[in-house]
Amino acid sequence: MPDLKEVADKIYRLEAGLPVMTNVFTVYLIKEAQGVVIDPGPGALVPQIQEAMKKLGMKDLAYIIPTHIHVDHAGGAGKLAQLFPMAKVLVHPAGVKHAVNPSRLIESTKTVFGEDFEAGFGPILPVPESQIKSVADGEIIKVDGRELQIIYAPGHAPHHIAIFDRRVKGIFCGEALGLPGGEGNRTLLPAVAPPSFDQETYLETMEKLRKLNARIIFYAHGGVVGRDPDKLITQAEKNTSIIGDIILQALKDGGTIEDINRRVKESASSRFGMTLTDMDLALTVGGYEVYYKKKGLL
Repeated sequence: MPDLKEVADKIYRLEAGLPVMTNVFTVYLIKEAQGVVIDPGPGALVPQIQEAMKKLGMKDLAYIIPTHIHVDHAGGAGKLAQLFPMAKVLVHPAGVKHAVNPSRLIESTKTVFGEDFEAGFGPILPVPESQIKSVADGEIIKVDGRELQIIYAPGHAPHHIAIFDRRVKGIFCGEALGLPGGEGNRTLLPAVAPPSFDQETYLETMEKLRKLNARIIFYAHGGVVGRDPDKLITQAEKNTSIIGDIILQALKDGGTIEDINRRVKESASSRFGMTLTDMDLALTVGGYEVYYKKKGLL
């Protein structure tokens, strides 16, 4: 049975795991007459989403909303769109081409997870162009009286959006407000992925989302809901700068990638009580290295 819990008014959190990743995938379902799925995750999660919808009595979807076009958020969007042909897939304009033709997403996923990634994540299928809706910054999508406001939220990726539910004053943040981790998922570290991560833009997005004066943050990883948004955003900003400075200094000091990773891992453990996996280190250090080179700091 799916691990399903109501976390706000008609908003349900589906927590799911896959053997290929240590992170928990969190899919959100809004149970209205016009059903909504936010961050459907990779294709391998689609059967669990269907089971959760059946449990909730949701027979159809009006909207499928990946916060950005990475495999752990949008990999299953094409398959879900096939199953629900009346649904619209809401995407940032910069992500439309990657949703319709996911060849670049497939190649980048192979680079990170190997040629056989489909065995663990499921296939990445194209979203039919007729089902794509390109959304504007600030646009409001009405769902049976509920208003979902689209907020452009770049930094982790240029095609990242957040969704602000104006009824419950909650932000579906994707990876725009850090990743929960450590004991009890109480520590927020930056969500970094090469080649598009931009720390300056990431921090600007956090301030932009702070101004929404939200009451709840719905995180896409970690299976948690944040009840003190202002405090959590401040922590995410602070930790992002700390980790960024640690990695910049380590990269400037030179040494092998093993030395740099070990230094970052030890710092994360001593400062935040978090154990970063090899995958975490590869993405975080690699993302920052590309960013700092673009900024001319290396």
